Amino acid sequence: MIKKDFFLGIILFMLVMPALVFAQPPSEARPSPGKDAQSLLSAFMSYTDLRIGSVQRSLEILASTAEGRSGKWDSMKGLLSGYQKSDDGLIVWYVRPDGIYYTVDQGLMNVKLSDRNYFPDLMAGMNITGALVVSKSTGQRSAVIAVPIKKNGKVVGAIGASLFLDRLSDQIGSAFDLRADAAFFAMAPNGLTTLHSRTDRHFLDPRELGSETLKKAANEMLSGTSGDVTYEFDNATKHAIYRTSPVTQWKFVMTFSAAPHK
Repeated sequence: MIKKDFFLGIILFMLVMPALVFAQPPSEARPSPGKDAQSLLSAFMSYTDLRIGSVQRSLEILASTAEGRSGKWDSMKGLLSGYQKSDDGLIVWYVRPDGIYYTVDQGLMNVKLSDRNYFPDLMAGMNITGALVVSKSTGQRSAVIAVPIKKNGKVVGAIGASLFLDRLSDQIGSAFDLRADAAFFAMAPNGLTTLHSRTDRHFLDPRELGSETLKKAANEMLSGTSGDVTYEFDNATKHAIYRTSPVTQWKFVMTFSAAPHK
């Protein structure tokens, strides 16, 4: 497996380049954020979708190998370990139909995955793309990407990866270098924040942060496909543009302080 961080970093840089005027801290006068903000929003969503998509494709390849289809941890752990070493932003695991699972770092776990909300769908043969969890093996806030292993048409287990969201947000924030009044975040269909320029807000629901206008804006974003909203939060009037990912169905959002009225 190839190293992904460098390759995806180049892609993110190329996507961000058209929006550098918005990202760089301006002088006293702020430029109009419209076109630049849209470019950053596209870069934010495209990079995240590429990141998650590349993990899913790698897992599909692993699940199609003889080692993966064996259903035996001892047969597949070397292969999964090699993949994890190529990408230190995640943890790779194998789960059996009974929920017992193994991770590359710790081997057999003393807890099961059968209580996860995504587990029935995974064992029914569906791919999982971006389910939110606090990892049982690492304690990190993560997005689960997983693919079933099929043998003779029957699901005999699954290979998955827990993608560390704090790290992904930090990588995106470093590439953007946003001006002080700007921020990015993404929301899952249930309203929980999946990515944020402030990682301490991961897994919070913006509708529960005490601002009625933010609650209204979040509901509008969750029910829409793309658009723009305005709300009050952090003692400022915020303007936000948003778009829906076709990969995860997350709502990707760029926000900035609205220009003061004259």
